[in-house]
Amino acid sequence: MHKNHRKVLSLAVLFMFLSISEASALTIVTRFIGGTPPLDSSGSGNLTVIVNAAARMWESVYADPITVTLDYGWASIPDAGNHIAIGFNERGDQELVGLLLFDNSGATPFYLDPTPDINEEYQQNVEEYQDFGGGSINVARIFKQPAGDAAKFVDLFSVVLHEIGHAMGLSVGNHSFALESKNGFILLSDRLPFAGTTAPLARNNTGFIPHFDVTEVAYGSLMGGVNADERRIPSELDILTNAQISGYTIRSLAPAIESKPALAEVLADFWWPVWTKFFDAERIFISKTRKTRTSLSPRVVLWRR
Repeated sequence: MHKNHRKVLSLAVLFMFLSISEASALTIVTRFIGGTPPLDSSGSGNLTVIVNAAARMWESVYADPITVTLDYGWASIPDAGNHIAIGFNERGDQELVGLLLFDNSGATPFYLDPTPDINEEYQQNVEEYQDFGGGSINVARIFKQPAGDAAKFVDLFSVVLHEIGHAMGLSVGNHSFALESKNGFILLSDRLPFAGTTAPLARNNTGFIPHFDVTEVAYGSLMGGVNADERRIPSELDILTNAQISGYTIRSLAPAIESKPALAEVLADFWWPVWTKFFDAERIFISKTRKTRTSLSPRVVLWRR
């Protein structure tokens, strides 16, 4: 057999092996649908890199062989970010297709981090813990005191993590959320760590909504909201509440932007010229991310109401 033919065959076999092995965990497919960033944004990053980093972080916490497809883009919208659920599984408790939009009207001054897998812009890291009936659970992982381009801006990476968090479960379109939120909280069942925890939900004139009640949960929870001059990543409460709603199995309670296997990167480089002949290259992005890291040791706070 010709040497190049053997190489192609070997890579194809390895590609199939990697595809099978990675199918044992959650996969979030992201597809850019267009739009331009706001003119008043700070930082040299771009939406595609940031969305893919956020997707990898959420993938790192759930072990289920489920594929979620999220289209995303820039648009003039009333909020910093918006999530729209489009398609669910047969039970209606796992979102499979969704849309994420991010405001480019200029109303939200975004920081576009060129390296969202590193938190070096933020000089303080705080973790908050509370007991909502199932033991002391981490409710907030927050980075504060930004410097440089990040100062005085809203971290787009945090906003994207928040909106993908809605797709993971905390969504008005999710049938399970509608059922489990009637009493104003989501109760963690026995199949999950910290069983018995009741995650308190915010409410407005329509009833209980898929955000945590910021008067009950310590400042900094991802699914409570995002403000300027901070970075929020998923806490244990964020991760477990979505797992309860969507029936996810926990892979890790410590989110990370995980590296793809080195061999997978080789395969991606090999097949990219082939793929681009058949697909729109602008709508496909292969992310080569690293495990998230920071030199900061978190300050741990036990929050009491």
